[in-house]
Amino acid sequence: MSKLRTAVIGVGSLGQHHARNYDEIMLKGTTEFVGVCDSNETQAITIAEKYLSKPFTDWRDLIDKVDAVSIVTPTETHCEIACAFLERGVNVLVEKPIARTLEEADKMIATAQKSGAKLMVGHLERFNPAMVALRPHVTKPLYFEIHRVSPFPNRSLDVDVVLDVMIHDLDAIQWMVGEDINVSAIHAVGIPVISDKVDAANARIEFENGAVANITASRIGTEKSAKPGFIKPIRMLF
Repeated sequence: MSKLRTAVIGVGSLGQHHARNYDEIMLKGTTEFVGVCDSNETQAITIAEKYLSKPFTDWRDLIDKVDAVSIVTPTETHCEIACAFLERGVNVLVEKPIARTLEEADKMIATAQKSGAKLMVGHLERFNPAMVALRPHVTKPLYFEIHRVSPFPNRSLDVDVVLDVMIHDLDAIQWMVGEDINVSAIHAVGIPVISDKVDAANARIEFENGAVANITASRIGTEKSAKPGFIKPIRMLF
């Protein structure tokens, strides 16, 4: 049985973790960590040497060399890169958010469906041990109250705070409410403070089954914090 060939496109602050994980998986003997790619050649070489892989500066050079790839690049590049790999039947793990627009996301999904390749978005809260343990106890949730704050980043400025920060909670709430339960109404406000995009936002989301979520997200805080809570019949869990 041949080994699964993997690579990481974009090895900045977050992509380095993908590289580390692929390197650890390779030690099990079932995969081959082919290479890492970054537009910064020095960074690509540094990470490649750290994990005994090969450096690339053009992601196109990896298309025919891998079976699965992580895309950890600026959001504006996700659609182009992901579709190129998916068209060749390469499985793709793309960091959140999946894309800048719904149209780009739909194109990526359609490309994956046409080729039969797998497309997954890196919503890591679904794999958070605390969330995994909590999930079975969240039956018929009535109300969610979540506040997530982080310092102003030096990355991800191509998207607003909703796609950068709040997206973690949006996905987690939909996961807990039930992915077959539709949203019936959204009331939201947001303001740009430091960047030219929304840096702080609040959203009230109502679901068809009566559940309500109130979410606040900010990337202009002094420190990182996340305070989730939800109410279900009889008691409140944190």
